[in-house]
Amino acid sequence: MTVPPNKPEDVSARRSHGTLAFLLNHGAPIIFAGLLWYVLWWGHSPELQTVDAAMWHVSWVGVIALLYVALQARAILAQPRSGVTHAMIEILISLLPLFVVVYAFVDWMRGANLLSVFQVIVMVQATMASLIDVVIFTWFSMSLSRLSVHTLDVR
Repeated sequence: MTVPPNKPEDVSARRSHGTLAFLLNHGAPIIFAGLLWYVLWWGHSPELQTVDAAMWHVSWVGVIALLYVALQARAILAQPRSGVTHAMIEILISLLPLFVVVYAFVDWMRGANLLSVFQVIVMVQATMASLIDVVIFTWFSMSLSRLSVHTLDVR
């Protein structure tokens, strides 16, 4: 029995499904790192007139950080348990936002990038969200992988 050749529609459908799956599983750190890059280097520092407006603006930063943590938790729970490739990709991509924050912090401490109070608050909230992702979710992922490994019962 011969296998029919792949149709171009099948290949493009699989490719788009693979891209969508990759973005669902690994897209949150990439998007979060991009948002941090925008805020910390392109100077998104709003000039707000009232304290209430400033608090609302900072609270949205917290909501975005919590959304990032929730998406990463979903990615950890949805990852396949066989093999370590997916877990290693997840860990490496999860480090992207932390690298952006560390780079911004070093630039700020050297005086090369003057940051506003809002941008420093963004750095602190992003650091907390990234550390939750990298430390706790990595530990959780490795624990799940270890528990799900099928072992032979040796008697």
